[in-house]
Amino acid sequence: MIDQLIEAAFAKTAALWGDDLDPATAAMRPRLSPPESFGPDIPTLAPGVHRPCSPMLKARFETCGRWITATHGHWLSAADLRTLWSEAETAADPFLAAVQDSQVAGMENWPNEASSLFRPDRLTLFAASDYTYEKVYMLWLDFEDEPEVWAYDANGESRYKDLKTYLQAYLADDIRAAEIGWRA
Repeated sequence: MIDQLIEAAFAKTAALWGDDLDPATAAMRPRLSPPESFGPDIPTLAPGVHRPCSPMLKARFETCGRWITATHGHWLSAADLRTLWSEAETAADPFLAAVQDSQVAGMENWPNEASSLFRPDRLTLFAASDYTYEKVYMLWLDFEDEPEVWAYDANGESRYKDLKTYLQAYLADDIRAAEIGWRA
């Protein structure tokens, strides 16, 4: 199911770009890298802390690696998640360095951003941009099989029950999640 939703979301995103083959935008055209091997768990923002890979995330990582120009920013690959917080490896990759800078800027300067609200061991940075503040976090909650999805974009913040719900909303152009306030 998740693989089909990802394929449909990729097709939708690619269609938005149309048939324009302008070399100036070629690097930003949506594209999927092949899936990579990954372990039984997913890294969190806390160095050395991992969460068990949920069934939906397992299907996601079995479907593709990095997704350039995805639903929000770029979906990070399994390798990206493993190396994102390694100073040496991140410094060697301009994309990951920019993603890390964006995440840290959000945490330090946006009091309602997920990484400001929750402990690092509760969050995985799932997607981010190297040139905008779009990003997606997975929020790991106790007693839930799947993490919640917290997405940030021009609409503000949107929360989804899980990856399936997030992808279904994207495919339906459903932005109601951005209109739901959860703060008192």
